[in-house]
Order: sequence, then C-alpha cells, then structure tokens
Amino acid sequence: MRNFIVTLAFAIAVSPNAEAQISQIKIKAREAEIPADIVQSFRKDYRDTKTSEWAIMPAALVGDEYGVTGYDTSNGSLPTVYEVSFHGNPKGKAVYDQNGILKYSKETISNTSLPAATRNAVAKKYPDFVLIKDQETIRQGKSQIIHYRIVIEKAVERRVLAVDAAGKILRENKPVLKSK
Repeated sequence: MRNFIVTLAFAIAVSPNAEAQISQIKIKAREAEIPADIVQSFRKDYRDTKTSEWAIMPAALVGDEYGVTGYDTSNGSLPTVYEVSFHGNPKGKAVYDQNGILKYSKETISNTSLPAATRNAVAKKYPDFVLIKDQETIRQGKSQIIHYRIVIEKAVERRVLAVDAAGKILRENKPVLKSK
C-alpha cells in the first residue's frame, strides 16, 4: 500500500511538468496575439475563409506535420512559425514564417478528382482499393504542389499515400487494419 501511495504521489507531481513540456511545443493563441503582418498575409492569401484556430510553434514541427524540410538550422536554433486553421473555400491549415510569408499549406479537396497521373498511379499499384476520404493538397508557398495525401481502403485494410501530381508515389504508410 505504501508503494502505491508513493507511486501515485510521484505520478501526480510529474504529470503537470510533462503537460507543460508538451504545451510548449505548439501553443494555441488568439488572433490578437499573432503579429499583425502574419494576420494580414493570411487575410490576403485566403480571402474567402474564416480562421478557426491560431498556433505558435517551432519550425521543427512543420516537417513532422507537413512532411517537408528546408529550414536553415546552422545557427543552432529554429525560427518560430505561425499555423492557422481555416474553413470556407478552401478549408485547411497554413504555416507562416516570422516575416508573414506563407511557407506551407494543407487544403482539403472535396468532391473533385485528382490529376489523371495521380489517379492512374494509385489505381495501378492498388487495383482493388477505393478512395475513402477527401484528399489534402500539400503545398509549398501558395502554388507549388508538393504532394496529395490520399486515404484508400480495401476490405479491412486502410492505407495513407503521398502522391505527387505526376503520379509518383512518394510515401506509403504501413497498412492499418480497420475494426469491423
């Protein structure tokens, strides 16, 4: 019993510290806390959308979430970036650097078809799979498409693919079995 009480006390003492470390990685913020240049850039880039959430985060998370790299870390530190979630036309997320320049974005594509080369490459490699979700377009800046994120499934198996506009399959996540 004594070991249980000591273990419980330790867990309670450690958990606020662990939560504080996690919350420092990606900090939710109100629009008023975001530099005006970044908010103005977003409004210019995405006129027909409304913001649903702002976050401040180190640039290292951009690579994890968007599957891209390219930040200069030679000075030993990573710049801070600002991520905004938005809805409207389109809906998605965008990442701005400290100067208000759009670095990356994810936009959900609903009820539209993928480029023919992308569709054909997926159909050829996964002939019995069907597209089950809207696709996300991952962009660098405002126009350069890096890849499409596509979710496909067959029977009890689900896969997530990253495919470029030319049809090259860039990344295939391990298959996930769906629960029945």
